[in-house]
Amino acid sequence: MATRETTSQEESIAAQRQFAGSSSSVIFALGFIGSGLLAIPVLAASDSTGLLGKRWGFSRTIREAPLFYVLVGVETICGTALGLLNVNPIELLVLVAVINGVIAAPLLVVVLVISNDRHLMGEYVNGHWANVLGGLTFALIGVATIALIANGGVSS
Repeated sequence: MATRETTSQEESIAAQRQFAGSSSSVIFALGFIGSGLLAIPVLAASDSTGLLGKRWGFSRTIREAPLFYVLVGVETICGTALGLLNVNPIELLVLVAVINGVIAAPLLVVVLVISNDRHLMGEYVNGHWANVLGGLTFALIGVATIALIANGGVSS
């Protein structure tokens, strides 16, 4: 199958039409909304709690949370640089999604180990069905990652 670069949302939807037909716009929108929903916990966590258990956010002054403001500045500069260097945002989104997918399985194992540690979790330790669901999720993500690697990764 021939591949070509997509540079806009419209091109992505047109490319998806080959596989999903008329529902490709809905699938694209759900993926876009899903990505936004994944960002919500990150934004909420960065606003309330920072590295080393320190509280930070825009409600704090620069003196109260200097590291927070340094990180915001670095992220702003990096984002601006990506825009000025004409980095394709669609390719960047795909790259980040692939990285997240590949590291998801090992991180899930860490979460499962911690959530099953009675010393750490006390009465809130994982139950049987949480472990079954976690194990199945790990297996599914692992198989998807192996399939991605076996097929040569993401073509550009």
